Amino acid sequence: MSRSMRASRLLLGLLAMAAGPLLAASPDRGIDDPGPDTAVLRVEIPAGSAVKYEFDSQGRLFVDRFLPGSEVYPANYGGLPGTLAGDGDPLDALVITRQPLLPGVRIAFRPIGVLRMRDGGQHDDKLIGVPISAVDADYDLIQELEQLPPALRQRIEGFFSRYKHTRAEGNPVQLAGWGDAGQARELLRQALARGAARP
Repeated sequence: MSRSMRASRLLLGLLAMAAGPLLAASPDRGIDDPGPDTAVLRVEIPAGSAVKYEFDSQGRLFVDRFLPGSEVYPANYGGLPGTLAGDGDPLDALVITRQPLLPGVRIAFRPIGVLRMRDGGQHDDKLIGVPISAVDADYDLIQELEQLPPALRQRIEGFFSRYKHTRAEGNPVQLAGWGDAGQARELLRQALARGAARP
């Protein structure tokens, strides 16, 4: 990648952080009321990134770490505001889009499956989703995980089986298979209920 392309990417990232709330889509794109069995992802990490970004408790974006080797995130990754997962953090999700999304933006999506996994002994399941029709109707025919290309499913599974592996400490992640769209929606409902009940 040329120096000018890297500079352009950096500038886009800085603009995303500076814009803050302006990056939230309008209500007709499902952000304020995504509808039944849909959710909103706050993107932390764009598809194709080798950098793991995270938001701190004050909403500031920071670099957590660089991924080892040639690993990159296979889809846009982040957390679902207002949810609480088994590990005490917002429920995680990957949303598949035609273009990588900037850190900090929110996108309404439909869960089509879930990758069951444990990280350090705690449940750390990952929802897999596609944009709602108002955001990108090209994904309307994808209702279940099996309708994704097999190579993409393998890439997602392979990524999470390796992304925390270190020579010194081994791999704290154990994968436990896939769940379908119904299981993903139930996981979302449980996480939303826990988030609403949190003091």
